Amino acid sequence: MSNEGLSADDFADYFEAVHGYSPYPWQVRLTRQVLADERWPDVIDLPTGTGKTAVLDTAIFTLAAKPSVFPRRVVFVIDRRIVVDQVYERAACISDSIRDGTRRVLLRVKSAFDNVATGLDQPVGVSALRGGIPLDRDWASRPDQPWVMVSTVDQFGSKLLFRGYGVSQGMRPIDAGLAGNDCLVILDEVHLSRPFVNTLRDVDAQQTVNSFNKTLLPRRRSIVEMSATPTSSQGTRFQLDAAVDLDGLSDENARLRQIARAAKRAQLVLVSGKAPHVALPKEVLRIVKDELHENERSVGVIVNRVRTAREIQRALSEAGVTAHLITGRMRPLDRMRRLEEIATLVDPDKRDANAGRTVVVATQAIEVGADFSFDALISEACPVDSLRQRVGRLDRRGTLAADTGNPARCWILGLNGDIDGKRPDLIYGDAVRATWREMESRVNDRHIDVGPASDQLDGFPADASAPRRDAPLLLSTHMEAWAQTSPEPVVQPDITDFLHGFDENPPEPEVSIAWRWDRCLDALKLVPPRPAEYLSVPFSAAKAWLRGSDEVMTADVGIAAADSAASKGNAGSDEPAGRHVLRLARRTDQAGNAEPFEYVLISELGPGDTLIVDPADGGLTAGTWDPRHIDNPAPEQDSDSAGVQSTDTVNDLGDEAQWAYERCRTLRLDKQLEMQLHEWLDAEAPAMPRPTSGGERSDADADMPTQSREERVSAWIAAIHDAGVGNAPEWFRDTLGYLTQPSRRRIELVLPTSADDAATGDRRQIEDYYVVVERSVDPATFGGEDDAPSLTGTGIGLRSHLDGVGELADEFANRLGLSAPLVGDLRLAGELHDLGKVDERFQAQMTGHDPVCGEAQDEPLAKSLPGARTRRGEWPPVRHEVASVALVQSAEGLLVRAHDVDLVLHLVASHHGRGRPLPHIVADPSPRKLSYEFDGVQMSVWSEFSDSSLALDTADRFWKLTAKYGHHGLAWLEAIFRLADHRQSARESSPATEPRPEASS
Repeated sequence: MSNEGLSADDFADYFEAVHGYSPYPWQVRLTRQVLADERWPDVIDLPTGTGKTAVLDTAIFTLAAKPSVFPRRVVFVIDRRIVVDQVYERAACISDSIRDGTRRVLLRVKSAFDNVATGLDQPVGVSALRGGIPLDRDWASRPDQPWVMVSTVDQFGSKLLFRGYGVSQGMRPIDAGLAGNDCLVILDEVHLSRPFVNTLRDVDAQQTVNSFNKTLLPRRRSIVEMSATPTSSQGTRFQLDAAVDLDGLSDENARLRQIARAAKRAQLVLVSGKAPHVALPKEVLRIVKDELHENERSVGVIVNRVRTAREIQRALSEAGVTAHLITGRMRPLDRMRRLEEIATLVDPDKRDANAGRTVVVATQAIEVGADFSFDALISEACPVDSLRQRVGRLDRRGTLAADTGNPARCWILGLNGDIDGKRPDLIYGDAVRATWREMESRVNDRHIDVGPASDQLDGFPADASAPRRDAPLLLSTHMEAWAQTSPEPVVQPDITDFLHGFDENPPEPEVSIAWRWDRCLDALKLVPPRPAEYLSVPFSAAKAWLRGSDEVMTADVGIAAADSAASKGNAGSDEPAGRHVLRLARRTDQAGNAEPFEYVLISELGPGDTLIVDPADGGLTAGTWDPRHIDNPAPEQDSDSAGVQSTDTVNDLGDEAQWAYERCRTLRLDKQLEMQLHEWLDAEAPAMPRPTSGGERSDADADMPTQSREERVSAWIAAIHDAGVGNAPEWFRDTLGYLTQPSRRRIELVLPTSADDAATGDRRQIEDYYVVVERSVDPATFGGEDDAPSLTGTGIGLRSHLDGVGELADEFANRLGLSAPLVGDLRLAGELHDLGKVDERFQAQMTGHDPVCGEAQDEPLAKSLPGARTRRGEWPPVRHEVASVALVQSAEGLLVRAHDVDLVLHLVASHHGRGRPLPHIVADPSPRKLSYEFDGVQMSVWSEFSDSSLALDTADRFWKLTAKYGHHGLAWLEAIFRLADHRQSARESSPATEPRPEASS
């Protein structure tokens, strides 16, 4: 199906085919303008509730219509976790509709994307990046695939500045290259992230200064600021046109007019008390019980702190009021379930007419962009710009005001400790007090008009807005420091100020927490922690919880690190009982080896870490962060909430997270699953097949002595199907159904007690169990910095792998519109990059040190043989990338095909993320002669490089190429090349009988 003639005239049809309803007039108008101008406006200035996230529809459609003009990656940046989820769902809906749609316009759009990148399961990939953790790495799997990323400032900003949070040192250049090129960056509610906007534009300005970028590297990059409360008047601006968008006679005009002119009225309520988590629950309960009207059935409560939200939800529930808790401090899977529970309750178009009253208690997480429409709203006092956003969740569609003829109602609760106190609020400074005082001067009978057409929230003094910080001027010296990713400079600027602005006590970074029953290394390798099960919390809050200290205040906006005993430990003691914590490993050793997890002291934790903790330790209540401890009651002044502790055991979401991540389905046949099956199955659960420690048969199975583990697990799966899984959740039914076929699975034995270590403080005995694992290779494996990507057990020959990488690099570069010389250089680098693997010590690892297998090989191996077992410490002392460069340089004339010799050598040297700018070269105590013939050219070199100029030559090339291509331009070329290597390795490792699809959402 040709995309010939795909134009703005087709947009309305495309939009309706995706969403089932027609676009607003402004959405059509924006699409027409972008296509005609072949550029985006600098600012999109639209009121709350008018469907701003539909810019994603325009971005995807315009890319399909003009793929050579518009960027392949659309990055939607917003600093609210709930909004990240909801925008992700919209992007996924668009992508799925294009993939599966049968209407002619969708087929034409799909055809256009097929021409942009071939062999994709999903024409448009979708990823979400939150807080300190990425939900997945798929967005960095192919440089040519159209992709939508929904991200927080921290995630996207840290990647752009070569210091990606939660990203390994070796992968940071790939992330920076993709983030800094071929991107449309849409900054939603830009008033929340003004410092990052300035940094982003400084980065862009540095990119455009280099004339080489303009002529040789494609320049597809745009930055769009979008907000209902814009802060800039510069650049081209897109706004509502009342005559076209509101006053027309179409149904779409009427819908938008109802939203844009809905009447809303707020009442100011002064509340006695100093502790919001004590005083506000009582007042909220009073309003819900005494003041709501019968038709106000969906009620939103938005407060400033996580603890306050928890206590309000608890008070309402204990009083018999149906209350749901939504915060940004929830695991993605928990949050997804909660959003599904309330989806119809907060949408007047879908709500059951006979539904009872429901209260949704939330933090700032739903303040911006969340598509909730409440009949009534209760808000804790906040800065005026935050208040504008909150009242945007009140009667969002204008339905209640239209039906009743009366304004929708809002209560604004001002705590007198905040209003009359002298200390600045830790979240908002003095802005709450200034906003309250200004509103008091404008009220009529303690009411104020807060509808979108009202001007009563306009013209507030500057100190009534949330504190705004200025970012420092980004200099070329800053980028030079950050671009050095391996090794990093000893002294370098902190990126925090460039993301969030100057502050004497800036918002602290975060860590991620996952709860697992079995934390032995074998279990964690088979069922690796996935971001779908992570909870992201401030660094000091996590440390205080682990130490058993008082709760550190947590919100859903960045707040300063707590300067209290709670964040520093118990009574001056740094480590309670020498407790260790399990975390994902940060780095490899000199030989490139590392276990993926490591036990460390609490004092050794750092920002961006991912921690694996015991579910019995608690930490969650109603799915939300609750770090209180049984032996640490609330302070006396908070006696109303004392004794209510976070004692709930947290659910282990490990297997469900694999399913949600769409990478490698798993089922742990342990006691936790056995207990769940009793709740899920329609009949009695069959006995779980269990091994004895180190064995294959338990005493209970003595009557089946000849059955293998495969036969016993197959019998159990069949029995589960016979028992009926109708009550089980979707993830279990889908995983079990997929793993029913033996060809799709392998069965691994886990011996958790063998990893028991007194030093960790973890002495719980867990019985041995089986794990059923999907027979596949996770593409994330190939992004490693060590030699793990070579250990695939597929026995791929070196020349076959080199040719495959060269061909794929050529394909990617051509599709991205690179010049012919660059395409040729990327291909040549692919054909040379792994030559250093010819070292006999490397080859011994590939064959498992089996001399017979080694002699049987016709050519050197790029990937290990099936079942080959490596020996720690027996890799060559110098990385194979370094040896590859030395081999290439040993043969005069080998680089005659190169247009930029320095670029080819740099790509070879840096293809595992090292050598930016210096490679790590150590002495080889037993040097070997490395030889290889490439297209008739003989190469030969000894493996002792410590006295050579290789290291300095590598650094010189890095700086020369940086000056030529720019920091992000060079990183983009590296990303294109390295991702070709990763994808080729993934192809080679996929089962021939059942190939895995390319990375998708």
